Amino acid sequence: TNDDAVFDVALQTLLAERFHLALHRETRTIQAYVLETGKGGAKFEKDDGGEGKTDAGHGRLNARNTSMDHLAEVLSRGMDLPVVNRTGLEGVFKLKLEWTPEKELSRPNAGPSIFTAIQEQLGLRLRSAKAPVEVLVIDRAEKPTEN
Repeated sequence: TNDDAVFDVALQTLLAERFHLALHRETRTIQAYVLETGKGGAKFEKDDGGEGKTDAGHGRLNARNTSMDHLAEVLSRGMDLPVVNRTGLEGVFKLKLEWTPEKELSRPNAGPSIFTAIQEQLGLRLRSAKAPVEVLVIDRAEKPTEN
């Protein structure tokens, strides 16, 4: 959103002034999870293109009008590797996903892992592979200056 962009600029300015932080973005080929369409195809519907909304929490995700790139971004936040969209699916979709977080999989009656849930509930799959990913590289950082 626009508010997020304003916050990002303010935060970048603060970090640059206080820590003399200098960084840049670059693409590197690193280990990641690749999000792909499964053999049976996607198991979710296109959405109407209205306002996007994502509600994600402990082992659940409900999203409306969300792209596959956004899904990959949301999944990346909770995984040990970045997630890269390679589904080839264009447009926005209505998605619902429920899984058991990895730390809780050993519990009795645990639900599916994120990998199984994505396959069974969305018709997609996550596989580990080396993939080009945009990363932030810190060029310089110093001890903070006094206020």
